[in-house]
Amino acid sequence: MAHFIIRDETVHAAFDTLELQANPAAGAKAMRERRDDQRKIAKAKAFLASTGSVAEREAKAVTSDEYREACELYYTAVAADEEYRNTRGKCEQIIEAWRTCQSNFRAMGRIAS
Repeated sequence: MAHFIIRDETVHAAFDTLELQANPAAGAKAMRERRDDQRKIAKAKAFLASTGSVAEREAKAVTSDEYREACELYYTAVAADEEYRNTRGKCEQIIEAWRTCQSNFRAMGRIAS
């Protein structure tokens, strides 16, 4: 039976990454929220500046240059936030797997003694 072992260096690197990315990840999340708000504001401004039926005003709002630019900034912010979330999630899973392995080793030690 093969044993799954996570090296100490891998776990230390995961902890280091979590620590180093804490502030940038929070900043990326905040930027995502900020860009989402800017996108909504751009759409609302374009909607209010338009004339016609509600459907026409909605169409003009979502096709306005300001709204499209705000959407592109939002998508960039989402990508940055997701990259941090994915990396941090991977590190958390490495640490959790290491904890499980450590628990299993302790249990095997109790059984063997």
